[in-house]
Amino acid sequence: MLTSLALLLLMDPSVGVQPQQLAANLPAHFTSYTLAYREAQRSKKPLLVVLNPGEDSADVPVHLGDVRRTEQRRKLLERFVVVEIDTTTSHGEAVHKLFENKPLPHVAVIEREQQWQVFRTSRKLQGEDWNKILQTFQNGDRTASLNLDVQLPCPT
Repeated sequence: MLTSLALLLLMDPSVGVQPQQLAANLPAHFTSYTLAYREAQRSKKPLLVVLNPGEDSADVPVHLGDVRRTEQRRKLLERFVVVEIDTTTSHGEAVHKLFENKPLPHVAVIEREQQWQVFRTSRKLQGEDWNKILQTFQNGDRTASLNLDVQLPCPT
């Protein structure tokens, strides 16, 4: 994966942007995996990756506006560097390949050192799923884990 990442960094025209320039004016989310990856490395924050299908796809994309709908999730998202990738662009195709061409939309979290994917899913996520993902991985700890398919027994 590191070789693929190195190739992606070489392909990206924004490679010359300095981390100080990024820190001065950070967007709500990135659309360049390369810039987001670098900012996550610089800030030591986990990287939340959203790979979306194109507008012409029958698949429903993840809308970050929906994820930001609650105050709790907006606060939790501040602890992440967030990147949303349109997989129909040449950059998006390369990033999608890095993530093994998983079904779209696809969501992944990379821990704060940017070495390990600690979470990934292509399932349709609901509000409570986002709460669990963001709470579980907010510190970027590589030992954190989450299985959204586990149903806790209801005491009633």
